[in-house]
Amino acid sequence: MKAGVFGLAGAALLMGLAPLRAEDKTGIIYRCDDGKGVTASFLSASNEALITTDGQSFRLPQGMSGSGARYTDGMVVFWIKGNDAQLEAPGRSTSCHVQ
Repeated sequence: MKAGVFGLAGAALLMGLAPLRAEDKTGIIYRCDDGKGVTASFLSASNEALITTDGQSFRLPQGMSGSGARYTDGMVVFWIKGNDAQLEAPGRSTSCHVQ
């Protein structure tokens, strides 16, 4: 009985230390029409997307959207709907799709 209680307590402790929530989605890989890739992680606690593409990383807060989810810092926009996304960045505009 004691072993079961300690096992449960240990599991609860480890779950409490996990850095991401169950709703968070990490490491989603998109392939874009311009031949480049995008890796996105969505953090529900801060309503942000962490986007890495073409050797650059962007932390984008969630913005207003009539449809889908839109993340932008005012210069870079990553707008997703289902398995598709649109990436707008200085010098780059492309459609992307979950790989």
